[in-house]
Parts: sequence; C-alpha cells; structure tokens
Amino acid sequence: MATPARARSRQMVPVVPPFAMYYEGKRVKAISFHRRAAPALLAALNEIWDYCQHDQARIDAAGVSKYAGAYNHRLVRGSKTKWSNHAYAAAIDLNAEENGLYAKGNMPQFVIDAFCRQGAMWGGWYTGRKDPMHFEFVDNGGRKPKSPAPIFGRPEPLLHAVTGAPADELEDDPPAPAAPASPPANVQPLDPGVRGDPVLHDVQRRLKARRYSPGVLDGLWGSGTSGALSGFMNDRGLTLPLPSSLETFHGIADQVRAELDKAEAEIQPDGSIGWYRPVSVARANADPHVMAQLAPELAPVRRNFVAAIWASIVAGAGAAWETVSDYASEAWDFFTDHRDIVDDHPGLVSTAWHHVAALPSEVWWLLGAAGLAFIAFNSWRAIKTSTLAVTSGERQ
Repeated sequence: MATPARARSRQMVPVVPPFAMYYEGKRVKAISFHRRAAPALLAALNEIWDYCQHDQARIDAAGVSKYAGAYNHRLVRGSKTKWSNHAYAAAIDLNAEENGLYAKGNMPQFVIDAFCRQGAMWGGWYTGRKDPMHFEFVDNGGRKPKSPAPIFGRPEPLLHAVTGAPADELEDDPPAPAAPASPPANVQPLDPGVRGDPVLHDVQRRLKARRYSPGVLDGLWGSGTSGALSGFMNDRGLTLPLPSSLETFHGIADQVRAELDKAEAEIQPDGSIGWYRPVSVARANADPHVMAQLAPELAPVRRNFVAAIWASIVAGAGAAWETVSDYASEAWDFFTDHRDIVDDHPGLVSTAWHHVAALPSEVWWLLGAAGLAFIAFNSWRAIKTSTLAVTSGERQ
C-alpha cells in the first residue's frame, strides 16, 4: 500500500456534493477524496439527498450540511506511528459541533444507513472511544443498514464494501482493497496542470520563482529539487532537516511553504515586494571570471555570434554591390546601344525581365546573409539567457 504522501499525489479526486455543504461558513465546492472511495462517498451523499427529497432545509436540519473535513495528513490521535484514514483521504467528518469525539451525538439514522449501504464504518460503532461525526470507507464488519434505500427516481446506488483505505483506525485488521467499475459523472480529475505530488509541485514552482531552480517542474523528488530546497533553507536560515525523499519532505512541507509565503511578501529596501536569491556583486555585474566559471559555453557562443554577424554584414554588402553595379552597368550598356529605339522598342519588358533572371548570384548572397543573421540572433539570445541565469543566481 502506498504511503499517505504518495497516495495523495495520484489517488485523490474532487467529489462535488449534490447539496450545499459549508465549512466554517464558506460553501464547499468539492471534497478531495481517495479515487477508489470517491464513488462510494458520492453514492452515500446522493442517498442522503434523496432521503431529504432534494430539500436543502431538511439537509440543514439534519446537520449534514456542516462539513467538518476529509483529507488531513495526520496520524491517529495519540499515536506516533499509525496514520489516520483522513491521511488517505478515505474518511469524512460531519456536524462535529454536535457529534464530537466521545459524545453520544445525534447523527440521523438515515445518514448512518446511507454510508453503511456503501460499506463504510461509522465512528459511533467503535467499541472504545466513540466518534459519531466520523465515517471511513473500510471494512465495517458486515454491518447492514436498518432501513431500505429511499426512492427518488434514480437507481439504487452500487455497493462498494471496501475501497483500498487502511484498516479501521482503532483496529489492526488489514484492509481489503476494491475498485468501483466506473466513477460517477461529477467526480472530476485533478488539475491537469499539476504533475506528480501536488504539494511538491507547488514548492518547486515557488522555489523557481525565487530563483532556486529545481529543474523540471514534475512534482517528483530528485537531486535538482533537493539542491534548490537546500539553497533556499540555507539562505533563509531555516534550521530544518534536509529531506532525502518525498516522505521526509512532507514532514517539513508546511514550514517550507510558510517561509515561502514570507519571502513572497517581504518588502525590499528599494520598496519592491518579494525576496529573491541573494547574489554577489561580481555575479550581478556579470564578471568575466564568474561567467567563465559558471557558464563556460558562453565563450564559443560569443565567437559564433561575432563571426556570424560579420559574415552576414559582408554577405549583405556583397549582394548589394553586385546587384547595384551589375544593374547600373547593364542598363548603361543597353541604353547606349539602343538610344534610337528605347522609347518604342516592343521587347523592352522582356529584356528587363531577362536581366533580372540573370542575377542568381545576388539572390544567393542575400539568402546567405539572412541565414547568418538568423544564427547571430539565436546566439545573442543564448548569451542573454545564460547571462541572466548567472546574474540572478538561478544557475549555481
């Protein structure tokens, strides 16, 4: 089974509830949930919506609209080693105000039955500490709902007895994974622009903006990300252990992101907003010795640029000279040889076209000049890009 950190990066999908739910007074647009448990969660919410006859007032009266969280990257309360099912995005809490830990609670039976019908475990069934706000998609011990499914013009939801989440938080039974045949229509994929682990991808992007290049922004742990993170932590004075893997990175991710928040909002002496990687005066001024050490490819690129620009100038000048001199010479010869008939000669146009078609060398000179100019332009762009990477501190 994947660790919670890895499961989060590739297994979570947003589930859009069929009715309005609120967290601390704000409308919940979607619930991030494990992709294998998401269809079962949606089916349970749809059953609750049907039971209430699609009446938001009845949902509110039952307390189901009081969303209290799902994904939370944490351990089981009181444990130092065991991950909570919330860390796997396979558990959800509802109406925590009236159904807190150890409380008897007032969770409606139709809500319990809706989750039970999808194979979920209810925290009110725990033999130890009760947790009536809590529903988790794990083996529920074969429990059955006490009431039939409500009817509201839709087929009975599919049964998903187990989902791939770990065993019950308070038990040591092994999990029994199973996947649904297909996801419901309103279970959408994650943002396609985010690759790999979403937290690491976000940190990579923000490190690059601070001029600490992690390499490819792929959400994967590697030497480039490790080096960029090490440089940022060192320059900002963060006394945190340097991660060696994605799992250990998640242990300090919150502190790193908090420091990035500070760096992005920090006001600089010149009045600008945003802190960037500090660089030496020599590096900022593109000192030749520093450039030669950090960007050795610039020397041959500069030579190519100078050679190409001069060759382009010479070729262009040669083309211009040949074109002008040949036109002038031939036009003068033609005029002096035909002074008596130039005004009414019927072949004047065809004769002029013959002279134009007879000048291939000039055309090739011009094409050569254009090609050399293009090479020179690209060399100049490469010089500017490499120089900026060195002077800004992005290249080490």
